[in-house]
Amino acid sequence: MTRLCEDCGAHAEWLLTSDRENAVPPDTTETAACHEHRLDATENLLSQYGNVTICETLG
Repeated sequence: MTRLCEDCGAHAEWLLTSDRENAVPPDTTETAACHEHRLDATENLLSQYGNVTICETLG
């Protein structure tokens, strides 16, 4: 499945997921980003959730 960058609509090269620590119930979010917006998306997740997992997409 091809994913699009949530900032600009370009092909997403990165899938970022984040879990809010100690949240009940668990609070997880996911976002897709192109190369140009990966750092912005990472910073956004870090400021909101405190952690982030970054995976390169292969599609």
